[in-house]
Amino acid sequence: MSNKNKDLQNLLNLKTSQSIYINWLEDGGWEVQRVHDVYVLFEIPQYGGNPYYINTYCESQLFQLIDTVYNWT
Repeated sequence: MSNKNKDLQNLLNLKTSQSIYINWLEDGGWEVQRVHDVYVLFEIPQYGGNPYYINTYCESQLFQLIDTVYNWT
């Protein structure tokens, strides 16, 4: 199973008020928080600091969220 598929499954299994980190690399990564029926995406900077809000997605947009995370440059 690819990382994208695993991450998608992990997102679908999130319960309200839970969060996960995805596509974590040496230079930072991504945090997704589930708030009721939406998923909030944050970029975590390489050297710490405050996470940056990127976007909010509903469950039908999770493929778009995964694409955003894996295609960010």
